[in-house]
Amino acid sequence: RQLITVTKPATTALIGLDNPHSSGWLTTLQHSPAVGRLTVCADGACEGVDQVYGDLDALLAAERLEFALVCTRNDCAPQLAARLLEAGVPVIVEKPVGRTAAEIGTLNTLAAQKQLIWATAFMNRCHPIAQKLRELVANGVLGEIVSIEGRMVTSTVQQRNPEHWLFDQQVAGGGIAHWLGIHTIDLIRYITGLEYRSVSAHKATLSGTGIDVEDLLAATFDMGNGAIGNLHAGYVLPRRYGDIYMCFRGTDGDATWEMYGMGGKGDRLLVQSRADGWTDDDHRVFELSVGDAPGYGGASGQVFIADFIAASRGEGEFITSGDDALRAMRFVEAAYRGAATGTRISLD
Repeated sequence: RQLITVTKPATTALIGLDNPHSSGWLTTLQHSPAVGRLTVCADGACEGVDQVYGDLDALLAAERLEFALVCTRNDCAPQLAARLLEAGVPVIVEKPVGRTAAEIGTLNTLAAQKQLIWATAFMNRCHPIAQKLRELVANGVLGEIVSIEGRMVTSTVQQRNPEHWLFDQQVAGGGIAHWLGIHTIDLIRYITGLEYRSVSAHKATLSGTGIDVEDLLAATFDMGNGAIGNLHAGYVLPRRYGDIYMCFRGTDGDATWEMYGMGGKGDRLLVQSRADGWTDDDHRVFELSVGDAPGYGGASGQVFIADFIAASRGEGEFITSGDDALRAMRFVEAAYRGAATGTRISLD
């Protein structure tokens, strides 16, 4: 995806500095050509911005915002996003947006009433391999999708600080599925164009750190076309960051993306297919990387911000929406219910 040129930089606010991704997003906004005047709403000082406000009321009274990025705790973000939408400000809210699907649904209703767009930071959709996979599936290179695998396994709770609000049920709303598994849940929908039909799951808290959210979750699901898949997510790697992987198998081929492995970040897609034009090769390899840029997500972050600002002005359609955030959280909540009851939960 190429960076959209925004002809008039937007007056922008970053709401919150208490999220693990706040500093990264701040750097992205500071270097974005799509951002003009930049303010921050947070406690304490913040360098490299035009103004810092201690509360949202003061910011909204003083500034004519065209765009805001909410990056704060899960228990606070929905209410802050709602106040911005009420004030007519399009918003991106750092995932998972809130603690429940109901909180996300409220934002969808409000945005529709105000005729505004909002979205969460499902920025992995912008990765060139995600784009290539979506193209391959849409063009029938893999045939009918029948099997899906996803892993989101990463560093331990101990390395991430068990005292952080991410591991507090009342504040975060959930554990590994909420914070990181939700990326894989969304990408599966985006890449395949299919909707989840049902899910069952097991979850556990085994880190021995005293946290009250799950640090392991394994889910099995089926899609609208009958394809079946599984997701394994956990904070369990004591010596490295990630084992993050996706595989899509169809009636005519398969595609594997090791997103993060022993060698670090993986920008390599392996595809084999018997579709027309593919049989001369045993397999094909696509090396596709996100470009370098300051801030969260590198060049993808810059694209994400510029595209959203353009879409908020009616210049094109954004890559994700509040409905995507809602559907992803509904999957998470269904997985939790399935784990609690030992049953398969319908998502129809």
